Amino acid sequence: MFLIIGVVFLVLLSVTLLMLWGHEKIAIKKVTPHAKIKEYWNESERRSHARFNKDLEVEYGVEKKPRLKTSKALNISKGGMKLLLDEKLSKGTILNLKMSLPEKKQAVEIEAEVVWTKDTDEKDLSGKRFFHSGLKFIAVKESSGAHFLQYMTQLESDG
Repeated sequence: MFLIIGVVFLVLLSVTLLMLWGHEKIAIKKVTPHAKIKEYWNESERRSHARFNKDLEVEYGVEKKPRLKTSKALNISKGGMKLLLDEKLSKGTILNLKMSLPEKKQAVEIEAEVVWTKDTDEKDLSGKRFFHSGLKFIAVKESSGAHFLQYMTQLESDG
């Protein structure tokens, strides 16, 4: 007798708790605000500096490693660039860059920090993978700063 009453009590308690949980879930949905993306992003550029799609040859060296490697910049701005690399660099890695700008005789030397790295679908003929890395410029060597600024100003006025 007590067993039947206990089972009935547990079943009723379970049903009641399930119903309360369902009502709670519905109530939370009604009061939780749902933001629309367009309220926060008006589809304009959110970066500090405009990016320009330019294929530039870049030599880079990982800080404190003597060997230089060759890469290709996919886009560039006054504040950073996106590189196509054959190695995956960690966020925070410091790079020393040398870029040959079109119509400039002197290479621009810049120190940059890796902000992000992502895999690409691209592979070379041997099957080696490539990566995209976003760099933030930290410092431009004084002797090449004027050339770099002049090049970026020209891109902005052309674009």
